[in-house]
Amino acid sequence: MAKKFKILVPKPVAVDEAGLDVQLMHADSIVEADSDVMSKNMEAFVANGWAIEVKMDAVEEVVEVEAEVKRARNEDGTLKGDDPETPDVNEAWEGGEAPKKKTAKKSTKKKTTKKKA
Repeated sequence: MAKKFKILVPKPVAVDEAGLDVQLMHADSIVEADSDVMSKNMEAFVANGWAIEVKMDAVEEVVEVEAEVKRARNEDGTLKGDDPETPDVNEAWEGGEAPKKKTAKKSTKKKTTKKKA
């Protein structure tokens, strides 16, 4: 059974003996060292603090991807407006839903100015 490693720092690595095939190891990805070349590379990654060895029973990862919300456009490229007669669908946005509004936190710190002596 091949060892598995979690990449902590994104780095390029040669995946063949000749060093001609290079891939970028992305941060937080799990890499299986299934060849001698990858085993040596992962040993170097661990020694430099770029990866850690992980023990896994099974790989079951659920990834939720939020789709980028875009404004809907007419055929001529102008922005569509929302139809007030359909309250459950927002035609102004692709997918029929407007994005959630982000609330900004207000700073409670007072601004002070230095007085001239």
